[in-house]
Amino acid sequence: MKKSLIALAALAATSAFAQSSVTISGTLDAGVMNQKFDNGTNVTNVSTGSNGASRLRFVGTEDIGGGTKANFWLEMQPSFQDGTTSAAGLFNRGAWLGLSDTSFGEIRLGRMGTNSVAAVCDIDQQGCYTGFSGGGILFSGIGGAGAAYGYWMAANPTRGAIAQPTGLTTAYNSGTAVSGVAINNVLASSTGAVNQTNPNSFAQDSTRYVRAVRYSLPSFVTGLSINASYAFGQQLVTGGHAGDSSGFDANYVNGPLKLTAAYQKANGERVATAGSATTAATLGPIGASGELTTIGAIYNFGFMSLGAGYQSEKANATSANTGTSALQFTKGEGYALTALFPMGAFTPYIKYGERKYSGGTLGTFTPTKMTNVGVRYALSKRTYVYGDYVQNGSDVIVPGATQLFNQGSLQNQTNFGITHAF
Repeated sequence: MKKSLIALAALAATSAFAQSSVTISGTLDAGVMNQKFDNGTNVTNVSTGSNGASRLRFVGTEDIGGGTKANFWLEMQPSFQDGTTSAAGLFNRGAWLGLSDTSFGEIRLGRMGTNSVAAVCDIDQQGCYTGFSGGGILFSGIGGAGAAYGYWMAANPTRGAIAQPTGLTTAYNSGTAVSGVAINNVLASSTGAVNQTNPNSFAQDSTRYVRAVRYSLPSFVTGLSINASYAFGQQLVTGGHAGDSSGFDANYVNGPLKLTAAYQKANGERVATAGSATTAATLGPIGASGELTTIGAIYNFGFMSLGAGYQSEKANATSANTGTSALQFTKGEGYALTALFPMGAFTPYIKYGERKYSGGTLGTFTPTKMTNVGVRYALSKRTYVYGDYVQNGSDVIVPGATQLFNQGSLQNQTNFGITHAF
C-alpha cells in the first residue's frame, strides 16, 4: 500500500498547494541464499535482494494546471544484511526531475534506467527479478575474471569489454591535473563513482544512465509508447564531450500481446593528458564504441504467459584509436525464453537462454547457457514467499586455452525468501 504525504506547510498555505504530493513506497526482500562457484566454493548466507533489489522510493508530483505536472523520483537500495544502502550511492536506483504534459509528453533529467533495460525487463515478465543478483534475465552469473562477460541479456553496450583509453599516468579534468587517474566514464552504470572513474570496470550491473535527458512522446496511438534518451559523457577541458550514450525504446500493447524493442549506442571515451599554465592539454586516444539492439514479444494465453527476446551487440574500434585487436569481442548475441504459469496464489516460472561472443581477442567460444526455475506463493496482495534456482551451464573454453572463467563464476544459486511491497 502506498502512503501519500502532504507537507504540513502545504496544508497551511493556499489551496493551490493541495495539488502537490509526495508518495513513499518500495519493495523489501530478504532470504537465505546458497551459492556454488566453479572453483569449489560453497557459500550460504542471509541475503537481501536475491529475488529483486530492495528499494525505497520517494515520488513527488505537482499539478501545475492545464494538463502539466512537475515530477521527481528518488529511489535507494537498502540492505537487510547490514542496514546500509548500496555502494553505488544513496539514490542509485533513480534520481530525476522533470515535467509532463498531456500534449507534449514527458521530459526527465538525471539518473534513470537505460532504454535496453526497459525492453529486457518486459521480456523477463517479472521486472528483472529472480536469478543471479536478483536480476532475472539480465545476468549470467559469470563474475570475477569473467565480469566483462557477465551478461545474459545486457542493459548497456560493453564496447567490446575492453578497458577504455589507458596508459596515461596523468589525466586532465576541468583544468586540474589528477595524478595517476584516467578519467573514463561508464555512462550507463549503476555502480556509482567507482565505475564512473575506473577504466577497467565493466559494470556488470550497468542498468542506469547518468547525466541523462529522457523524452517520452505523448500517446498518439493507443497502446504505443516511445522513449528516447541521451546521456552525456565526460566533458573535455578542450571542449565537447566523449563517451556519450543514446538510445530509444518502444513497446506496443494490444490485448494479450505486447511487443518491445530498444536500441542503444555508446560512443568511445577519451581522456586528455595534463597540461600546464603554458601548455595546452593533449587529447588521448578514442576508446571503443558499442551498439546494442533488443527485440521481444510477450503473449498471455491465460493459463500461461510466454515471453521471448533476442539481443545483438556490436563493438567497433579502428587502428587509429584503441585498435580492433584490443577488443575482447566484436559481436555478442543472446536470447531468452520466459514462461509464467499462474495458478491462484502459486506462480511457477521458468526462464532459459544463452549468450555467446565472437571476434576480437577471444575468438569464438562455447555459449553461456542459463536456466532459471522457481515459484512464488502470494500470502497477500503485497507479500509473497519464493523459492528460486538458477544455473550457469557454461564451460566457456577459449580455443587452444584453458577454462576462461575458472575463478569467481557462479555455477548455481538457490534462494528462499520473502518479498513485501508497500
